[in-house]
Amino acid sequence: MKNRIFIKDQFIKLRDQIKKYNKSYYNSKPDITDAEYDKLKVKYEEILKKNPLLKNFDNVGVGALPSSKFKKVQHKVPMLSLSNSFELDDLSDFFNKANNFLKEEYKHNFIVDCKIDGVSLSLTYEKNKLIKALTRGDGTTGEDITKNISGIEGIPKSLKFCKSEVIEIRGEVFITKKDFRSLNNYLDDKNRFSNPRNAASGSLRQIDSKVSKDRPLQFMPHSYGYISNYDEFSTFDKYLIFCKKNNFKISNYSKKYKKLSDVYEYVKKIEKNRSEIGFDIDGMVIKINDINTQNMLGNTSKYPRWAVAAKFSSEKALSKVRDIDLQVGRTGAITPVARLDPINIGGVIVSNATLHNFDEIERKDIRINDYVWVKRAGDVIPYVSEVELSKREKKNIKFKVPKLCPCKEFPIIKNINETVQRCEGGNRCKFQKKENLKHYVSKKAMNIEGLGEKQIEKFIELEIINNKRDIYNIEKYSKKIINLDGYGEKSFQNLVSSINGSKNTTLTRYIFSLGLRYVGENNSEILAQFFQSKDSFKKLINSKNLITDLSNIDGLGVKAVESFMSFFNDERNKSEAIVIINFLNIKKMEVKKNSKNKTILFTGTLDTLSRDRAKELAKKKGFKISSSVSKNLDYLIFGEKSGSKLKKAKEIGIKILNERGFLDLIN
Repeated sequence: MKNRIFIKDQFIKLRDQIKKYNKSYYNSKPDITDAEYDKLKVKYEEILKKNPLLKNFDNVGVGALPSSKFKKVQHKVPMLSLSNSFELDDLSDFFNKANNFLKEEYKHNFIVDCKIDGVSLSLTYEKNKLIKALTRGDGTTGEDITKNISGIEGIPKSLKFCKSEVIEIRGEVFITKKDFRSLNNYLDDKNRFSNPRNAASGSLRQIDSKVSKDRPLQFMPHSYGYISNYDEFSTFDKYLIFCKKNNFKISNYSKKYKKLSDVYEYVKKIEKNRSEIGFDIDGMVIKINDINTQNMLGNTSKYPRWAVAAKFSSEKALSKVRDIDLQVGRTGAITPVARLDPINIGGVIVSNATLHNFDEIERKDIRINDYVWVKRAGDVIPYVSEVELSKREKKNIKFKVPKLCPCKEFPIIKNINETVQRCEGGNRCKFQKKENLKHYVSKKAMNIEGLGEKQIEKFIELEIINNKRDIYNIEKYSKKIINLDGYGEKSFQNLVSSINGSKNTTLTRYIFSLGLRYVGENNSEILAQFFQSKDSFKKLINSKNLITDLSNIDGLGVKAVESFMSFFNDERNKSEAIVIINFLNIKKMEVKKNSKNKTILFTGTLDTLSRDRAKELAKKKGFKISSSVSKNLDYLIFGEKSGSKLKKAKEIGIKILNERGFLDLIN
């Protein structure tokens, strides 16, 4: 029963996440990358498939809710999304399912075309005249934007070759890469779009139709909705011919194939050359060609059974290194960053890419003014994969590792057996101090809402905050803050309230907020269990036996002990830590007994629980969270894509449980 409740809660949480991201994904600047969004959707569908009873809570829909700015109109035929495939096995599954229904003469007859990353649009023609244009909206109800489409290239106002009384042409509104760059150069920083899809959406859905008319929008058909005469065309390739005859713009990349292997090869070919295509695509669409067969297969509540989207992996692009800057992290780690000519990778404009460390720069021989290939790791962090040596010029400058940190006060050092080089200034370095302040207020630390990274940087710049103590004295700057852009009396009072609320915290959070190297959430929990209370903490950090006591704590590594002791051996750090902890209301911790100090390790992706949630549940039951497999480990909890840890645990005889087993263990 409890397991079902967990699954339901996880499903609803995931559903609400997707609904939130739908709005930004389709309407404004996206909050997450396309790849992250796709992963959420896949996870959502997997949970739903395994738990059919959750259909009662499935109202995520497709697209985004129609805006109140436009008249809402219901689609005669729902505008569905497409199911996604990411691997050859997924495509094989689609083919096999479809072939169970196909007539022999149409077996293996498919149309493959680009999946344009734009905005779906429905065009209704009545008696060959264009009468209505609707956005997809939530798939059932769209927005009437008929007034906004007059300037879109590729939309004829009338049809010359059409037998149907009513026909609904569906397709994608998009902006080419070239036009996107020109448009963004024209707009000021505040109004620039993050990618062509959002530029198309923002341009199409303007209240002032003149703005839409002036934007470089184009339309390309990809399907149809309602049609009064089913004899208009019998196959999808004939539908495309119909569109071309009626002056619609047709893709040059549409191909017809009979074999899965041919389809797959074509998909990989387009993926390899996607950067050369003039508009953004995020995959290929594969459709059964025969329309009678399409009708026979029908649709699910969300997807057509006769089509699938083969999504691309992360894209790479070529750009020029204009400079190499250095970023300083909260632990002093120096990360070189390439400043690039802006490029579009996977729908995101990239102008910076990590170079990881100085050894990587030397290994890849990256020079200023080099052309380099940039990828996005997991479609999130852009990095330089290699230099395009064919474009290198003799004048390109080799990078020299500086002796001083960018703060210009402290040397850069490299410890033995470490790749990363660091500034040895600690919190005396202004950059480390800034990053430590950001960490201190972060969600997993003191969780001070309204005091994020941007606010910290602004307040440091205005000399409102210089250290952690200043956060708790922020009211003396009330007039100065209230007059800042984005602030007012109410927002300032909310900030003060959040700061005061953060004083009621746990010893675990406080220790984690110190931002010590090798002392993450797990080790912070272990240390908090050792100190137990605020008073004990203040007393013991002055103890001569502390290092011995810490070294004897089961589960606390040598590096974590050394990091903790090094921090508190600095009198400035110790003094500030004592001052801060005196501001806080920390409850005495209860010693957890019910798990008898057993250790647990999580690996792979669990079905319903996030890794953080699983750890939280384990900690509440008194388990110690391990980070590695050893003979001292009691349980290994595994999920999808478990790797070497699962293999090692089996070899040494560790008790292994899946998610269901874990939930049974803690309940």
